[in-house]
Amino acid sequence: MTLTSRHKPYQRQMPRHKRQGGVVLIVVVLAIVLMVTLLAIMIEDQHIFIRRLGNQKVAEQGYQYSQGLNSWAERVLHNDANRTIDHLGEKWAKFGRPEEENSGQDGESESFSFDRSTAASEQEDREEKEATIDFGIDGLEVSIDDLQGRYNLNNLAVKEPQAADGQKKIFLNLLELLEIGEFDERDRLYGALVDWIDENDLSGPNGFESGDYGSKRVPYFAADQKLTSIGELRFVEGFTEDVINKLRPFVTVLPVENAKININTTTAEVLASLNGATVTDISSVASFLAIRMDPGFQGFSRIQDAETAIIGASVVPSQAVPGMMQVNSQFFQINAKVTLGNNVFCMESLVLRESASSDGGTTPKVSVLSRQHNTLCEEQSPITTNSDEDLS
Repeated sequence: MTLTSRHKPYQRQMPRHKRQGGVVLIVVVLAIVLMVTLLAIMIEDQHIFIRRLGNQKVAEQGYQYSQGLNSWAERVLHNDANRTIDHLGEKWAKFGRPEEENSGQDGESESFSFDRSTAASEQEDREEKEATIDFGIDGLEVSIDDLQGRYNLNNLAVKEPQAADGQKKIFLNLLELLEIGEFDERDRLYGALVDWIDENDLSGPNGFESGDYGSKRVPYFAADQKLTSIGELRFVEGFTEDVINKLRPFVTVLPVENAKININTTTAEVLASLNGATVTDISSVASFLAIRMDPGFQGFSRIQDAETAIIGASVVPSQAVPGMMQVNSQFFQINAKVTLGNNVFCMESLVLRESASSDGGTTPKVSVLSRQHNTLCEEQSPITTNSDEDLS
């Protein structure tokens, strides 16, 4: 008989110190990976922090430059001595815009002074060249627009029935001239806007009040107060982006409900809309306003000439809505744009320019009513000028 035996294979055991060395190596590699990751995060955070500081610095610079441009533009408005007639040939209208070669024939100074001092120092300034800034350079842009050359939407908040009927005619005429909607749609736009700015929560004809807005997918209340900006129209029923864009160059929002139109700075569409009947043709008004292109034009001084042109804007001869025209202005908008490298900073300021009253109760001054920082720097449409003694 043959005897066999099984032998257990020989297994070579790794020394303990070598096994421990492998674990340490893995720990070291993981530690290095962790350190590199943390370092990358720290570098990224530092990069973001530096960029944030840079953006804050540029924003602060843009703000300060814009404030300076606004202050200077306010001074230009303040220096306008003749406030009985405001027209587009005056210095405030040309401020920051390219001037024609023959500009200055009216005898006005071609520069603006930073000096805000008394008559004595003004006399000294005449003896030396005034400080000027060339706004043709890249980076600084500023202009002044007359807001009373546009129709004030807050005029629709007037309560007196006869005056309210006149404002309705103006608004509907303007919608028709701008080819916004059909008859029924224009009436609905009027009703919705009146309900938005009136002080009650009662729906008028074709109106839309808080109860209607509350049933929307995202509910909200009607403002029941005057508009504060053109952008607020986006919340009013029927005012689509297309409607607002068509209206924007011809309307404004002022904190009063009796703003008149300055015939020296307005457009043919706005002036023709003042007709008390349905407007069909604005050629007579356009021909009247074309006089403003004549060299040496110093502004219309007679409201009656504009009224005659407005009568011809409708098939049915009709007088203009009473009390809606004048030849000077109080409300202006200052547009400032600062470009710093790839960064752009814009500011729009609504200002009120008051004239001195005969009894000395009001001093001639320019007051800032509101400021808006327009970070998108949307293209600003031309605006116009107007003023009224009743505005307050």
